[in-house]
Amino acid sequence: MAILLVFWKWYYGEAAGNVLDAWRNFVIFALNYFSIPLLLKTLFAPWKRDITRKPRGLDIKKFLDYLAFNLISRGLGFLVRLITILVGIVFLILVTVVGAIFFALWLVMPLVLLGLLIFAAVLII
Repeated sequence: MAILLVFWKWYYGEAAGNVLDAWRNFVIFALNYFSIPLLLKTLFAPWKRDITRKPRGLDIKKFLDYLAFNLISRGLGFLVRLITILVGIVFLILVTVVGAIFFALWLVMPLVLLGLLIFAAVLII
């Protein structure tokens, strides 16, 4: 009977803490892999820091080329970062929901198995 008490103490103590630690590590991984805080800070930065220098003089064509290239580079950077942020948020939500479901199942599973054993014993008798 003492081994059952040791099991319950381990299962709902140390093992449940390990499951929560693993879940936390998955959330940290999702935040670091998708770099969501960094991407939010650099949302309007040019794509791969690709910009042109401002032309000298009053050449309107060169100025419009400069302006168009830099706007397109910033727009492309915004679009790629926004899509990456959205995918990261969806993944983060998925990790959170799956982790909560797994932890709930972890807590309930021994009780379910015990109930099934009692139910089987009743059916046999």
